[in-house]
Amino acid sequence: MGRINIKTAKKKIPVTKNLYGIFLEDINRAVDGGLYPEMLRNRSFEDSIPPIECTLEDDGYAIVSPTGWRDEFNHGEGLTRWIRQNEVPYTPIPAWYSKRTKMELDTSDTLNIHRQAALAVHFREGGIIYNTGFCGIPQKNGASYKFYMFAKAEKPIKLIVSISEGDKVYASAEITVNSNTYSLYQATLVSDGDTRKAKFMISCPMGGMLKIGFVSLMPEDTYLGHGLRKDIVEKLKDMNPRFFRFPGGCIVEGFTPSTVMRFRNTVGPVWERPGHQLMWHYRTYNGLGFHEYLQLCEDLDMEPLYVFNCGMTCQARKEVLMEGPELEDMLQDTLDAIEYAIGPVDSKWGALRAKMGHPEPFRLNMVEIGNENFGEAYEERYIKCYNAIKERYPHIRFVANTHVEKHGLPVDIVDEHYYNTTEFFAENTDMYHSYDRKGPEIFLGEVSVVRGYVGQFYGALGEAAFFTGIEKNQDIVTMVSYAPLLENVNYNAWFPNLIRFNNTECYGIPSYYVWKLFGTHRGDYIVESTEETDRIYRPVKGMASLMGAADLVYRNAVWNGTKVEISHELMGRVEESSGIFTIRTPDTQQREESSRFHGVNPDEIFVIFGEEDVTSGTFEIDIRAEQNREIILGIFSSRIPKEVYISDETHPPKDWNVGNVRPFLWRLKDGRSRLEEKEFPENVILDQEKDVKLNVDEFNRFRYTTDGKKLLLYVNDELIHEIEIPSFKALNTVVSDTDQEIIIKLVNMAEQDDEVVINLDCDVLDEYRSYLLTAHKMAENSFEYPENVHEVEHVRKGAGKNFIYKAPALSVNVLRLVKKQGGY
Repeated sequence: MGRINIKTAKKKIPVTKNLYGIFLEDINRAVDGGLYPEMLRNRSFEDSIPPIECTLEDDGYAIVSPTGWRDEFNHGEGLTRWIRQNEVPYTPIPAWYSKRTKMELDTSDTLNIHRQAALAVHFREGGIIYNTGFCGIPQKNGASYKFYMFAKAEKPIKLIVSISEGDKVYASAEITVNSNTYSLYQATLVSDGDTRKAKFMISCPMGGMLKIGFVSLMPEDTYLGHGLRKDIVEKLKDMNPRFFRFPGGCIVEGFTPSTVMRFRNTVGPVWERPGHQLMWHYRTYNGLGFHEYLQLCEDLDMEPLYVFNCGMTCQARKEVLMEGPELEDMLQDTLDAIEYAIGPVDSKWGALRAKMGHPEPFRLNMVEIGNENFGEAYEERYIKCYNAIKERYPHIRFVANTHVEKHGLPVDIVDEHYYNTTEFFAENTDMYHSYDRKGPEIFLGEVSVVRGYVGQFYGALGEAAFFTGIEKNQDIVTMVSYAPLLENVNYNAWFPNLIRFNNTECYGIPSYYVWKLFGTHRGDYIVESTEETDRIYRPVKGMASLMGAADLVYRNAVWNGTKVEISHELMGRVEESSGIFTIRTPDTQQREESSRFHGVNPDEIFVIFGEEDVTSGTFEIDIRAEQNREIILGIFSSRIPKEVYISDETHPPKDWNVGNVRPFLWRLKDGRSRLEEKEFPENVILDQEKDVKLNVDEFNRFRYTTDGKKLLLYVNDELIHEIEIPSFKALNTVVSDTDQEIIIKLVNMAEQDDEVVINLDCDVLDEYRSYLLTAHKMAENSFEYPENVHEVEHVRKGAGKNFIYKAPALSVNVLRLVKKQGGY
């Protein structure tokens, strides 16, 4: 039985009104064909054109950047698995097909200087070209769709534009192209049926020559008429987000200078906005640009947080550092963006904003300098950007990617990102208790469970537990957002994503409802509360491993009294002679494989004993101690759960690799022993250093034993460390209040119901409301069952100064109690 003691009279900290927000990066084709509901894929005919700095390899299968980062390209179709999953027939111009027609790209006679290609079409009589959209052109009975194109023809040519599926024509219109210079042609298509899989067709009954510079098909009914897909925006609105971080993410950095996200390429008429290749395997058309992002902030009353490139490409993809005029231009691009957002109408960029329909300035009070950048090169560019913007716009607050204040640089907010397991988040609810309140604020810009219960309810439950700790520390953690936000299910590049959609529907994964509950139910102050609860031990498994310098010598490895051998040589090769084993230096293949992972020393060994399904037992081994050698014995050497994301789809990692095995590390050197956990970005100390005596140039007996709850470590039969396996609270709570209400957020991580005793220091009304989210661990939502996991509101009775609330097993609960006036 859990217990919560609540003292509303003791106000701890004010609630941060903008704590929960959203972050959007164009990944999984989240934007074009999604939030920005363009229905024609490759509307600018440029998808098959690689970035100017990149080379094509393997007959167009991959593009390679000048620094050596490779990505699947498939002549512009993206990932191979998308092609297979979506059964995409080959076409040299992605998404465009023809019958009785010849079509080809023209890279010399384009619509404007920003376009790299036009589509040259030679229709024979009755010829057709058609576009398959983003896995089909959806139609809704009675809905209107606005078509336009810029086209020209040497001789007048009559066309029929239509939306059809098989013999069924849902809508059509006639257009005559009668100009030999690019001109705008438009039509409104009204559908007389429902479908998801139609095609968009341009047919030419009499035949002829045509050149198309740009084409578009969009629904007329959009959110507030501002051009975004209604059901997705409404899903976002229901989360009650208070800020919006945009436009990325890694796409801000790009993987070459030409693929960097630049403000200037995202404003003005959409047909004049240059597109570019994203590192998420497809091209963006930039129809959803800087103006549209700011407009969405205004529509949903969110604070904008603009992330800009500070002069370096993605450091996870072999970066390029911009210098000199190129760096100055990137900085000027950011100054221009800020002027567009808040400059007067008589300024250059403020005038363009007015021309785009918004003469009044938008809000812009925060910017983030770079995305996931770090190191000396970042800090040099950070302070350059900081000083230039601060001088011109002193009101703006700055977000840094790392703790630059540790090196004396000014910063308002630091952006920290956490992608991990359910257990990581549940174990770290107190992560910010010890943070220096005199330092910068913390922004958790990207948070989600990406290993283990991915997209499932137990993952959402771990996030909810973490948020109870965040809310108790919102004097230092002032903003938090999930990542990634959106996914077109036909173009998955990362999983999980908070909202999934196809051409006609969308739904939230279980985590969506956690964020919705936490973002909606906010008080005015966090009040003092304590809880009494059981603990849940982290599920650990796997046998032992050896790491460190090469030429380590051992013998007599035993698990539960039975001889055990090396099962996986991740780094280094094992040699045996008369029962004595030596682990030699990693070979060339292992070194090359290890180069793909952060923080790996290519000269060090990493080998694993036995299999990973064991959870308890005793491991023993003799290891020869040598002067100045550090002995590193890994414990619980199993693979961490997989991520869907692979940074280089052209070269997927091996099933067992140095990046996905993160054991506890028992480290012994110079008479000292310590225990830590292998974790990224830095190891976690599990037990402090202890004295240990090793017999140098002799074999020493190492032994550990575990029952899954405790771990005992011995050297030569002497107990050195004894720890409990990491665990987390079964019950996590946070309490806020207003003058009228008490709001209790309660997360039960246990697989049993908990009759929680709630003790208050004030009287409340008998009737109260509860909002409940509960399911089994692996529960998911889907298009068939979009609310299999969702919050349910109840009106309950029985509240009082002391009462019992039954928290279901595996549940998120929000209780809203009404105070009796004068009830203390």
